[in-house]
Amino acid sequence: MAPFPLFLLLLSSLFPRVIVYKIVCNCLALGASAIILPEQYEGHLAAAAIVQSIADTTNVPCVSLHLSPPTRPSTHLHPHLNAKSLAVAAFIKREKWKDVVVVFEEADELLEVTDMITAGHFDPDSFSSQLVRLKHGDDYGNELKHIKNKLDRYRIVINIPLPRALHFLEQAANMSMCGVLYHYVVMDMVGLQTTNATKTTKIQDLVTVDIDSMRGIADCNITSFGVHDVNSEFVEDMRQEIVHKSSIRLPKKGIPYTTSIWIDTLRLLIRSMKSIHIWEEPRCGDTWKAGSDIKKKFFETPLNGISGDLYWAPSGERSNYTLHVYRRKLTFQKFAEWSSRTRRIASSEAVVIANSSEKLTLEGKHLKISVYLEAPFVMMTSNGSYEGYCIDLLHKIANILKFTYTIQKVRDNAYGSKESNGKWSGMVGELQRGDADLAVASLTISYGRSEVIDFTVPYMHLGISILFKKPRITDSDWFKFMDPLSTQVWIMTFASYFVVSVAIWIIANPYEQFERDEDNGQYKPVDNQFSLRNSFWFTVCSLMQQGSELCPRAASTRLLTAIWWFFALILISSYTANLAAVLTTRRMETPIENADDLAGQTKIKYGTLGRGSTMSFFNESKIETYERMWQLMSGTPGLFVQSSKEGIARVKSSDYAYLMESSMLEYAVERDCELMQIGGLIDQKGYGIGLPKGSPYREKPSPAQSQVIRHVNVIPTFKFEFFK
Repeated sequence: MAPFPLFLLLLSSLFPRVIVYKIVCNCLALGASAIILPEQYEGHLAAAAIVQSIADTTNVPCVSLHLSPPTRPSTHLHPHLNAKSLAVAAFIKREKWKDVVVVFEEADELLEVTDMITAGHFDPDSFSSQLVRLKHGDDYGNELKHIKNKLDRYRIVINIPLPRALHFLEQAANMSMCGVLYHYVVMDMVGLQTTNATKTTKIQDLVTVDIDSMRGIADCNITSFGVHDVNSEFVEDMRQEIVHKSSIRLPKKGIPYTTSIWIDTLRLLIRSMKSIHIWEEPRCGDTWKAGSDIKKKFFETPLNGISGDLYWAPSGERSNYTLHVYRRKLTFQKFAEWSSRTRRIASSEAVVIANSSEKLTLEGKHLKISVYLEAPFVMMTSNGSYEGYCIDLLHKIANILKFTYTIQKVRDNAYGSKESNGKWSGMVGELQRGDADLAVASLTISYGRSEVIDFTVPYMHLGISILFKKPRITDSDWFKFMDPLSTQVWIMTFASYFVVSVAIWIIANPYEQFERDEDNGQYKPVDNQFSLRNSFWFTVCSLMQQGSELCPRAASTRLLTAIWWFFALILISSYTANLAAVLTTRRMETPIENADDLAGQTKIKYGTLGRGSTMSFFNESKIETYERMWQLMSGTPGLFVQSSKEGIARVKSSDYAYLMESSMLEYAVERDCELMQIGGLIDQKGYGIGLPKGSPYREKPSPAQSQVIRHVNVIPTFKFEFFK
């Protein structure tokens, strides 16, 4: 069979209808057996409509390379118009994104994402879409600022022509919107035309274009789609055949989308025409019978094409096709496949494992490190450099993983807490926005933070404790000797001394005036030695355990004296023991002993570091004591401090208790003898290194975890050096 003739027609809507009709009819008369409409014919819609009408009238096969023909639907090899929209929705749900921004420019571009937006409203894994329409022009600065500052979203679906999408990404990179946090999904896979130094035009799409040569975009996380696997052996064989048998210029890898559709269309048409016997040429005004046989073969015979296996639905549309999902973090790699039959994303474990080592490596990278100045973890020296526990830790990790870094102080001087508008401040906010790759500081691992950023394993375990000043030792006074006994005991002692002295004087009056003579046994009168004055003297001498020249003679006074002596023995023994304790051990009494004591009084004020994890702990706690403490702290202005340094100064200067993390409390107590720790730990937590959510340096879940996590545990402990 003779080769099929190929006619290249340049038609324009400026041509009269009659001229277009005659040109097409002449080609049919010369042996043309099929018509292929071009991939782009905007501005020539009338001419394309005339050609389509002639093909329908003459029954000549007509295949369009255009994705959505402007006239009634015709045969084409493109996936369905809504395929990309459904594939993007499946990808978003697989990644479990909760919100996305959809960027478009024209009304038909918004219609193309309607199915994606609709799919986002249904479970499982529903998501919301925020629409942003670009203004006509090349400056997207206002729209990018709106996305970054107002919408505060980081997953962006771009549905604009690929040249403009790349320009959009370049401007996003200039606004620091291409960090590990941001992710872009580019829907256009038709391709773009570029011209090299020799003015030779070539067609590429996003999967095959060399993004590394484009300024700034090399750091962007991009997901795109293609109709074939650029790494498959079949595609590589076809590449070699195209290079040797044609002058088509191909990229370094894969085959551009438009080229694959072109070749598959020609291959399918030629195979269909070869399979039948054509006994007459088509003519305008007549119905070509062989055209029906060619069309039947066209739809009945499957073909293993570059754009995938070609199957057809009864409606004449392509069916059972696959869109290949490519994700770019370092280079474009196949990530998953979307099937038009199941409408789901299915990833290959082999693809994930093959790319895992590339995603997790840090070697040769330069990272931006956010730090918060807090001794002894991060401190600034007089020459402007940084030192401290965390700096040594960072340096050790960098040596092991072979990456370099630049340290930057957190702009708003905060660790990070959730604001009323839903945004996060401090280091957590910088990780969210992509302004930093790692947060290395005394950053507490908490549930709220772990929802928006990732953490390594803890490098230090700690808790919350109470910092308070040591009570002042009161100076000794003139009556310090009275401290061993209470006031009531002293009063009763003096009362007993008076009563006993008087009792001895009264009893001695009748009985101490006579003395028994040992010779004759008779009582003879003598002077009474227990006058009132002597009675008081005798009693005090007995109390002080001192001797006296007085000695009772009567049985009654002796009995009373014996009772007084026993009382004096017990009293003096007790006083001596208590006096020794008072003089040798000065009591240090503190008004509070734990958090319950602190919450149960109002004299001593207390607070925490503002916008920190300790504040968040009390805010979120459901324990009654901590809830009462939070109500007082949040309802009283001025109880939160801006830094631990301010909190420590306030503790020393006023009746103020500072609730802080035990590691920094230990550091403060070691260096200031006026401070002390009250009670034990209120809760248990840990410090970790923060990373952006979904960072390529910490994939979750991952068989190997990230290299940062695996090496934190082998770092030597520098605690003794910095804390003692």
